[in-house]
Amino acid sequence: MTTYRWRVPVLAVLLSAGMVSSLFLVEGRAPARAASIPLQHKGAVQILPQPLQAAHAGTTLQNYVSAPAYTTSYYESTTAYTTMQNQGCSAARGPSGLLVLDFGEPADSGGTYGTEDYGGNFDSDNAIFHAIANFVYGAWNCHTSSTNIAVAVGTSNYGGWMGGYSTSAWYTAGQDWGSMVNNAQNYSVSNGYSNQIGVFGADDIEVEWANYSLTSNFVNGYNANSSRLFFDYGDDSGGASPSPWTAYEVWYVAYGAADSYPLPEIYYNADATSDWAPLSAWACSHEGGPIYFKGVMTEYPTGNSPATGFDDLYNALGLNSCTAQGRSTLIFSTNI
Repeated sequence: MTTYRWRVPVLAVLLSAGMVSSLFLVEGRAPARAASIPLQHKGAVQILPQPLQAAHAGTTLQNYVSAPAYTTSYYESTTAYTTMQNQGCSAARGPSGLLVLDFGEPADSGGTYGTEDYGGNFDSDNAIFHAIANFVYGAWNCHTSSTNIAVAVGTSNYGGWMGGYSTSAWYTAGQDWGSMVNNAQNYSVSNGYSNQIGVFGADDIEVEWANYSLTSNFVNGYNANSSRLFFDYGDDSGGASPSPWTAYEVWYVAYGAADSYPLPEIYYNADATSDWAPLSAWACSHEGGPIYFKGVMTEYPTGNSPATGFDDLYNALGLNSCTAQGRSTLIFSTNI
């Protein structure tokens, strides 16, 4: 198991989901239970602690011709405080935007939920909370007047350690993930950092991995305990005809669930033209409107550069008058 050291100020809040109240979508304490965001309002939800200035994004992106500066996301192989603080420091000095800290696949060790990270370590949710607090603390120590970042704490629906477990176990794991994200946001709030650094949840959801029943139970468990936004930075292999999932199932975990938003992997042009744009067109016909995307993820130097990935999705959405509405909120780019 990874060892970690607590190097951040003592929490001024009780780390109990039952002690959390008052809904703030961008900053402030997260409630113990989720408050659903109506689909018609999803495009207007602010992600960053401070609104982007017009010079960065403007009020719409209908005439947007340049991809935004990209943030750096991480595949995490440790929860060590020095690593996390250094990552936070780098993020604070980088561009405004959304980034993902991916701690690997969900895992259970003797009834304690967490992840198997990219170093092969079991990281409990408590260890991940400390890691995120150290990231936030490192970001604050290096912050400037322009620091404006949203940190999405990520896992996946890969079924290695959790593959044989029941839907109830995945639901409980999701609940615990939501409580951990609440606690990390509360840490940022209680120490006065949340005007520049916010914390959310995230999940690399791939249709080739765990089935919809298990995956949706994790998503629903998260939403039962947290109203912090939940970003799906996975795939949609098959577009409006994904297999073995259905279009509705991909749409639900990525966008239809209470606080879900897609931050799709656009590693190649086909990810935009054959997968996510057709899914948004399906939503136009079957769910009353398009998907309002917030940004894209790339994995450069494998595949698209951040700018190309952003342009691929922006252009693919623009080919349909309905899906084109979903690019009006496309303002983030991150590379992992």
